[in-house]
Amino acid sequence: MSILSKLTMAFASLAVVGSLSLSAPALAQDAFNSLGNGGQVGSGSTENTQTGTQTEQGTMGTAPKLQGATNGTIAPQGGDATVIQGVNTAGTVRVNNLANLEALLNIIANGMEILGIAWGGPTMIMGFMHMAAGSHDAMKKVLFGAAGVTGGLATPGCINWLVASARDAALFN
Repeated sequence: MSILSKLTMAFASLAVVGSLSLSAPALAQDAFNSLGNGGQVGSGSTENTQTGTQTEQGTMGTAPKLQGATNGTIAPQGGDATVIQGVNTAGTVRVNNLANLEALLNIIANGMEILGIAWGGPTMIMGFMHMAAGSHDAMKKVLFGAAGVTGGLATPGCINWLVASARDAALFN
């Protein structure tokens, strides 16, 4: 095989991998936003409900009365409850651990992206330099470098897609 055909195959495979990684649905967490305004029938909207009727709430309505701490509880209770100092409610408070997990996964994904680009870019450049010198293993370096850059760029999107899918499927509730 000539070098030109190897390069063509390498870039064709890179294009296929790139198109597959970019074809993940964008805004997967917005899958239930069918009403167009955040999924809520709010003030002044005239969206159809399930029965086919229309609801309309006035924009000049009165604000609800403020009250003190209520004794309502939000699951979990008893031994599973998390106590938070300084929260002004009489009941238990639910901690959004998914937000903490998502923040940690974003940090890891961004680190993987930086490492993939920082390793794959120079490796690919070295492969092109060795290819110009006529080395036999140059194509491996180019392909490994392209895979590193592609993997690094695709990692944050894939992790965000998985977290959004898990959130939409209520796996963390």
